[in-house]
Amino acid sequence: MQMLILIQILVIVYYISINVYSFLLLRSQKKAEEEGDCNKVRDGSLFITALLGGALGIYVAMFVLKFRTRSLFLMVFMPVIVVCNLYFLIIGYVHDFWVFNGTFYKAVLSLPI
Repeated sequence: MQMLILIQILVIVYYISINVYSFLLLRSQKKAEEEGDCNKVRDGSLFITALLGGALGIYVAMFVLKFRTRSLFLMVFMPVIVVCNLYFLIIGYVHDFWVFNGTFYKAVLSLPI
């Protein structure tokens, strides 16, 4: 039981920290473009950060900073990745994050797509 609580706390801390990082990453990209240095932060790093769980931070930053909202790539794929991130987070909580005995993987693979 204590291990489960520790895993849940670690997942929450990770999810919050990756979203804060992605928000700051988009902010640094905006500052770099304002200064004229367009190659400081690439879109690939934004996409990788979104896949690792920071899509919500990127999507919120786009509207808070009013930056890249005309980018069709980010406006279409970020909400899709947000839904996927939340889906895996919810599936993890439902199945108690027991990735070590395989129930999490079985639950993800057995769901109809």
